[in-house]
Amino acid sequence: MRKMIAVLVLMAATVVSGEQLMFKGKPSGRILASGSRRVFMMDADGKVLWEHPGANMTDCWMQQNGHVVFADGLAVTEVDPKTGKVVFIYKPSIPDGAKEKDGSFSCQPLKNGNILVAENSTSRILEVTRQGKIAFELKVEPFKKGSHHNLRIARKLANGNYLVCHSGAHIVREYTPRGKIVFKVETGNVAFSALRLKNGNTLVSSIDHITEFDSAGKSVWSFANTDIAGLEIRAMCGVNVLPNGNLMVGVYSAYKDGGQVGIFEITRNKKLVWYYANPKADKNMMSVQLLDANGRALPDTLR
Repeated sequence: MRKMIAVLVLMAATVVSGEQLMFKGKPSGRILASGSRRVFMMDADGKVLWEHPGANMTDCWMQQNGHVVFADGLAVTEVDPKTGKVVFIYKPSIPDGAKEKDGSFSCQPLKNGNILVAENSTSRILEVTRQGKIAFELKVEPFKKGSHHNLRIARKLANGNYLVCHSGAHIVREYTPRGKIVFKVETGNVAFSALRLKNGNTLVSSIDHITEFDSAGKSVWSFANTDIAGLEIRAMCGVNVLPNGNLMVGVYSAYKDGGQVGIFEITRNKKLVWYYANPKADKNMMSVQLLDANGRALPDTLR
């Protein structure tokens, strides 16, 4: 009872468009997030400024041109928020026995104009041109043929390699374009997202922990979803590294079994900066990106 009262005291509730939004603290800019069957942008008060429907929203990006790219299992899509027009769509290959909704959960706009796609259904890492042609293909080992958990987030690195989350195998690997494994860590739980930091270390989100590994695969920093007293955090998924070094995290099954937070920001000293909850609208917020006050993408903080 005391724990519940303490959490309620921390939270400030407002009502926007009929939805109850709860905050503790306030983000420094707008937020792009993949919610429950939608990708959307909201301001620092929780007002939804734009949204686009989809399926199992897992990954999303705000690009410098203002377009949003997202992956929802069914496809990788680029939409212009100003017009609502879909300007690009790639539908993953679905082999016999696989489910259409398990096509791809990951996307990344690349500097050369292509889009990186991690096909869960085929265990392929692809670079797709804006004309929909496959410019690069890397086949990696599946966790299990037809599994929902073959691949989650994959990123192309500045060195040209590919950092891939093998979610069901609980492993993150870095591959060269020829498929050689040059880095590997075991996560102990679902390997959801991985990022290469400016210092050369790798930050991995694996549901109950976010861990920073050095180049040798040794853990040098870790945050558990139980590290903030009085706040129930469920499955930590997408991580956004902010210019000031803080981490913003999206939470899956956010309100299941007493969970209380959909998005939160912490310092590297594990101090809570703010958090957001909206149990009625967004229970699965797997990818999040902090934007500036005008909704533009912040400077890149990764390698």
